[in-house]
Amino acid sequence: MNAPASGLELKSIRVEPPEGFRLIDFQRGSTVVNFNTHVGPLYYRRGEKGTRDEFVMGFRVQPWHCNPAGTLHGGMMMTFADLMGGMGAMALAGIRGKFVPTVSMTFDFVAPARAGDWVEGRGELVRATRSLLFTHIYLTVGDTKILRASCIVKVPSGEGWMADQGRGPNDRE
Repeated sequence: MNAPASGLELKSIRVEPPEGFRLIDFQRGSTVVNFNTHVGPLYYRRGEKGTRDEFVMGFRVQPWHCNPAGTLHGGMMMTFADLMGGMGAMALAGIRGKFVPTVSMTFDFVAPARAGDWVEGRGELVRATRSLLFTHIYLTVGDTKILRASCIVKVPSGEGWMADQGRGPNDRE
């Protein structure tokens, strides 16, 4: 069976992030396009240590981020919250140069967002142990909370960005 041609044009909305936000470069000079690049563009801003704005991520909702009902897809909300959970927890805990995989996450969907909305994510580091970081994450559009999440990420021991994460990306069974 042949797939029908969609004939759909991929339209985008100008991102125009608020002042102070910088593009997150998930590629880091690599020519391999990874998953995080596909969900973006995503941005971050650093604020004063100890404030709710110490580390903020954001993105402009594009039409391709939306479900058939025209609101931000729950999968995109969860993906963004997951990235905020790892990157935000590391920033708040002062950890650099590590890949922190998600161990557990829970989500509560509170309100919708629509194409054109600027979504921001903020985290609160609830607890940090030697090997785990626990965060609460809130996604907002303006003053409206649209998602609440709890996240636990694993902090690898040893040197290197993946250290004790088991098989490396080039290992084969």
